[in-house]
Amino acid sequence: MTSWPATFGASRGTCGLEADFTEFVEVTERQLYRWALYLCRHAAQAEDLTQQAYLKLWKNWTAYHSNSPEHKKALAYTAVRSEYHDYLRVKSNQYLPSDLADHDVVGESDCVDELIAAENTREVLQAMEQLPEIWRKLIESVYFDGSTVAAFAETEGLHPKTASRYHNKALHMLRGILGQR
Repeated sequence: MTSWPATFGASRGTCGLEADFTEFVEVTERQLYRWALYLCRHAAQAEDLTQQAYLKLWKNWTAYHSNSPEHKKALAYTAVRSEYHDYLRVKSNQYLPSDLADHDVVGESDCVDELIAAENTREVLQAMEQLPEIWRKLIESVYFDGSTVAAFAETEGLHPKTASRYHNKALHMLRGILGQR
């Protein structure tokens, strides 16, 4: 799992805080990792979520220092859940981290993979034709034009919550259509 460097908290000025935090990590790391793994179902991502949560806690450790151990543990679980929700939010906006942007470029994969991707794209486009006009425009805007649901709502004069409901209903309908094939 995580191995914290000996100088991790040197800039904090007090060795007591660093020792306290290191002990906290040693006691809670396995439990938090299991919680993260339960949330995301992916080992590497669970490790990342756990580390991000610990970093978030470390930045505010002086504020948490006087709290009880159980309160600190609850804060750690909340931090993991918060990091997971942040990950889902970024994923739903179709953000691709720059270190992954060069992977799966068209022409660099096997011919079979390209054919499967083309067939999947064709099926999705055919399924989108069955959506109501406003839902189809929303899906095209978000997934093909790189817009957000909020930006689409603004351009179409919709309330953002209405656009969000349309987005969810369109995805649900697409899943149903594609699941029938």
